[in-house]
Amino acid sequence: MRLAFERAILLITSLFFAWTSLTSLRFPRQFAQPLGFTIGGLDGLNEIRAQYGGFFLAAALVNAMSLFGVLPRQAGFVVNGAIFGGLIAGRMASLAIDGGINGYGGAIRALFFIDAVGFALTMAAFFWECVSGRAS
Repeated sequence: MRLAFERAILLITSLFFAWTSLTSLRFPRQFAQPLGFTIGGLDGLNEIRAQYGGFFLAAALVNAMSLFGVLPRQAGFVVNGAIFGGLIAGRMASLAIDGGINGYGGAIRALFFIDAVGFALTMAAFFWECVSGRAS
């Protein structure tokens, strides 16, 4: 049961990261717009492709390699914990600084949920992996 949960987390996060990478690489303007970004030129396109496309491609690959046993599963969980943990920490700081969620668009509101759930599920899978002693 635990192994199925751990693999499911790696599969879901790998697909999510791959989708994020693909859409930001192929359609950087459309990707950026719901996030509140306005792309002003090639520099902006490059930055969306690098920060989202390249970064999330690397995360997807680490997750896939962890899922298929090329890397230990814990490597995928550490990458996911750093990504989702950093994102939700930044979002919570922004929430405090901005005085609440009012004014945030639908995409950002959804990302609060996605990042919090991603972090919680990743941490659960990571600790189950550590406690079970089956790290591979």
